[in-house]
Amino acid sequence: MRPLYTSPRQENIDRVVALLSEHGIETTVTGRSNWNRPSYQRFSYSQRNENRQSWPQVWVNRADDYTQARTLLRGIGIEPMVRFGEELALARNPSPEMRRASVATRVRRIVLLALAAAFLVLMLRYMGKL
Repeated sequence: MRPLYTSPRQENIDRVVALLSEHGIETTVTGRSNWNRPSYQRFSYSQRNENRQSWPQVWVNRADDYTQARTLLRGIGIEPMVRFGEELALARNPSPEMRRASVATRVRRIVLLALAAAFLVLMLRYMGKL
């Protein structure tokens, strides 16, 4: 089984399962509660701190059907779930704060390397090897 789609909205999960079952793709839904379904909840797709592991997930049972399922989702305009997708997007398009932190880290490492090299030269001179 491989994860294909996740959403906090039960209606979206049901639609994806129905679409895949129309095309003969067996799926399993994990993480949903059928007995405690509120009629309306305010979900925010822009919240980054929310734990997405608690959302219902659609899994494709057979690995052979996974590419067809991804193609079907892309055909209706849904990008299938990618592991660590947010982290990949941040790595590809770093924010200005991340760039500053990266430059600061690089400068610290260069200074530390220069200090280590100076210490090594002093030790070699003290020992009489230079």
